Amino acid sequence: MADEWAERPDGDIAPWPGRPEPRSQPATPAAARRRGAEPAPASRRRGEPAPTSRRRSTPAAPPARHRGAVVLLAVALPLAGALADELTGPGLGLIFACCAVLGTAGAAALAGRAGWWWVLPAPPPVVLAAWAGAELLGDSAKYQGSKALATGSVRWLVHGFPVMVESIGAALAVILIRLVLQKRNRRG
Repeated sequence: MADEWAERPDGDIAPWPGRPEPRSQPATPAAARRRGAEPAPASRRRGEPAPTSRRRSTPAAPPARHRGAVVLLAVALPLAGALADELTGPGLGLIFACCAVLGTAGAAALAGRAGWWWVLPAPPPVVLAAWAGAELLGDSAKYQGSKALATGSVRWLVHGFPVMVESIGAALAVILIRLVLQKRNRRG
């Protein structure tokens, strides 16, 4: 059908000569007058806004920025905190918790809107993996056998849960602050 239409010198589009005009809408104002229909309003150039419509400028999506830094903050900083905490003493504590919370908050601050879908749910598996890895590497003799490993995994989950919640809370706070600031910047 696209090859049946041609652009006329007056800028209108009409069927090729020798073919009937479509009945749904007249091709020219003169044809509309012949049929007794109201002429179509004067056409505007391509790209001009409609006279009655308000044109909104929608901000373009920000480019994906700092993807590597986002991944490093979300994953590597908690792992480094777990390693540092394990080297300073038995078990994980404040160093690991601070690194996990700061890493997740920093990742949420650097990630774009499209990256928030993986930054928010990332803390639980990252914290659990870091906790389990640090405990297994730090004292592997303690977790020999399936009962000891099962008991240890429950303990890692229970002790890691507050860190997971704090990390998700920090990421949510950063995202909400960014959304409020973006909304204020659009208004003023």
